[in-house]
Amino acid sequence: MKSLRTLLEGGNVFKDADGQPLTVRINQSDVPATVAWIEQLTGLQFPRDRWLGSTGKAATSGDMDLAVDTSEMTKDQLAAKLMQWIASHKLPPAEWIKKGGEVHLRTPIQGRPELGYVQTDFMFFPNLDWGTFFYSGGEGSAYKGMNRNVLMSSIAKQLGLKVGANGMFSRATNQLVDGGMDPDHVAQVLLGRGRTKNDLKNVESIFAALARDQDKEAKVKDFRDYLNKEGLQQPDAVTEDTDTYFLARLRDRIVNQGMQPLVERESANPYVIYEAEEAGVGGRAKGIEHLEDYVFRNGLPGVTQALQIVAAAADAPAKTTTVKWDGKPAVIFGRKPETGEFVLTDGSGFEAKGYDGLATSPRMMADIQGTRSGSRGELIQLYATLWPKLEAALPTNFRGYVKGDLLYMSTPPLEAGNYVFKPNTVQYRIPAKTTLGQRIGASDTGIAMHSMYADAGDARQPLSGVRFNDVPGLLLIEPIGGKEIVPDAALIKQIKSVANSGDGRAIATLFNPAELRAQQITDLAKLCVDYINYRIKTSGDFDNLLPGFGDWLQTKVTPKKFGNIVEYLNSPASNAGALAAAFTLFLLLHDLKLDVLRQLDLKDPGHEGWVMATDAGYAKAVNRFDFTARNAAQNNPPAG
Repeated sequence: MKSLRTLLEGGNVFKDADGQPLTVRINQSDVPATVAWIEQLTGLQFPRDRWLGSTGKAATSGDMDLAVDTSEMTKDQLAAKLMQWIASHKLPPAEWIKKGGEVHLRTPIQGRPELGYVQTDFMFFPNLDWGTFFYSGGEGSAYKGMNRNVLMSSIAKQLGLKVGANGMFSRATNQLVDGGMDPDHVAQVLLGRGRTKNDLKNVESIFAALARDQDKEAKVKDFRDYLNKEGLQQPDAVTEDTDTYFLARLRDRIVNQGMQPLVERESANPYVIYEAEEAGVGGRAKGIEHLEDYVFRNGLPGVTQALQIVAAAADAPAKTTTVKWDGKPAVIFGRKPETGEFVLTDGSGFEAKGYDGLATSPRMMADIQGTRSGSRGELIQLYATLWPKLEAALPTNFRGYVKGDLLYMSTPPLEAGNYVFKPNTVQYRIPAKTTLGQRIGASDTGIAMHSMYADAGDARQPLSGVRFNDVPGLLLIEPIGGKEIVPDAALIKQIKSVANSGDGRAIATLFNPAELRAQQITDLAKLCVDYINYRIKTSGDFDNLLPGFGDWLQTKVTPKKFGNIVEYLNSPASNAGALAAAFTLFLLLHDLKLDVLRQLDLKDPGHEGWVMATDAGYAKAVNRFDFTARNAAQNNPPAG
C-alpha cells in the first residue's frame, strides 16, 4: 500500500540524497512538446492514444505515462537506448533512469532543463489496444481510471470472470478468454450485446449502460463497497452542481495531483498542440487556436503570446506563415530506404501495426483497402490512378516518404475567373490569373504536399529539399509561405493599453482556477468561447457582445450555476471589469488577425486561411465568420 506522502507527491522515483524529489508536476500544455522530445530521443512514436492516465488530460500530472508496444521495442532495448544517451551526456544514471516493472526517465520539460524535469513512465504492452484502454477511463469523469477498472472487475466477478491489465480471464481456469484483449468484445460480455468500448469509457458511462439491467445491483455491489471504503460518492448521486461532486473532485485533486499551488506556472509555449503538417508546413490546422481565443484559453499571458506570434510571423512571413489546406484523403508515397522500391499508401497503412501497410503495387494497395470496412471501390481506383503519376514524380535516387492531401482528381471548373474545388469541407476559389491558378488550370490532379519522413516510424519533418519530376497533368503544391505582414501598430498599442489597465490586469485573477473551483464554475472561460461561437453562428456579428452574454448563459447552465457566476462577477467588483476587458481584448485581437489575414490574402488569394507557426506559439488566421457561415449553409441547406 502506498503511503499518503507517496500519493501526494505523484511521480517520485527520482530523489536527491536528502530524499527530495528531482522531478515536478507537468502542466497539460507542456505535455505535447515534451512527448515530441521523447519521440526524438527514443525513435518511438507516441500519438495521443498512447498517453495513459492523466497525461495530457488533467491540468497537471505528477508524471507522464506512455504506452510502448513490445513488438516495436522491448523494455531492455529501451533501457539500453536511454542509458546510451545518458552516457553520451555524462549524466549520473541513478538520477536519470530506473528500471523495474516499467522504465522511468527523468525528462526535461519540453526538452528544456530550465523548465524543470518530469518523471516519464514507459509502460510495455504485448497488446497495445487493450493496454491503452485499460489504463484510460478517467477523462471527463468525476472518477479516476482506476475506479473504472474496479467497477469492471466488480461486474466481471458476477459473471465468473476477472479483468486486469493483461485482459479478461476465467476465474475457474485462470486462462485468457477468447476476445479477452478486445475492448469491444469485453464490453459486450460485461454490459450486453450491442455495447462497445465507449460504454466502458468511465464509471458514469458504465452506470448508464447498466441502467435497465435487472442484475445491476449484484454486478456493482463490490464497487459500491469499494466507494464507501474510500469515502467516494456513489455515481447515481453525482451531478456537476452538487456539493458532493465538487468535494469528490477536490479530494481527487489533493490525493492524485498533490498539495501544489492551484494556480500553476504558465507554460512558455502553451499551445504546442498540433501535428507537424498542421502547424506551419502547409497542412490542415486542427486544434490550433484562433489568435483572439488566446485571451480566454490562457488568460492575460495569452494576450502577450498572441502579440508575440504576430510579431514573429511579421519578422519572417515566408518561414512562419503557410496556406492552410483542407484536402482528403491523405497520400503518402516514397521509396524504401533499403531498396528504393516505390511505395504508395494512406495514413492508416503507413502507421500499420501487425501487417505490412506499405503497398508496393496497386494490387497490394487494393488488398489492403479490401481488409477494411465499408465500400472501398472508389478509393482503390483513386490510388491505382495516382500510382504511375506519383512514381514518375519521385526521383529514383530519393529515399524516404513524402505526405500530402488530395485536392482534386480532375481540372477544377472555372467560375467567374476562379478555379473552384472542394476536397473536404472547405471550398477553394483560386484566381486563374495567379501563378497557382495557372498551374491548377494546366493540371488534372492536385495534391497539397506538406511533410516527409526518413523512414516509416520516424519523426515527421517539414517538406524540404525534395525536387519532384515534372509529370504532365500532376500538380504537387509545395508549402506556400506568406509574402509580407506589417502589423497594425495602432491596434497593438490599443491591445497593450487595455491589457495593462486595471481591468486588464484583473483578468489574471478572474480566471484563477482555485477561485473558479470554489464557486463551482470551473468552465467560465470555456463558456465565454462557446458563447462567442454561438454568436458567430446565429447573429454573425460581435455587436454588444458582453451585454448578450447573460441572456445566453441562462439558457446553458442551471439556475444555481448561473447564480454562482453572477455572484462571482459582482464580488469583487473588479471581476465584472475584468470580464469586460477580456471581451474587449478578444475583439481587438480578432481585428488584428483579420488585418494579418487581409495582407496575406492580397498576395495569395482564394484560400481558407493561413497558419502562423512561430517559436512563440501557433495560431490560425481564418475568417471565422465566413467559415462558420459556409459550414452552416452546408449543414442546413435552404428548402426547395
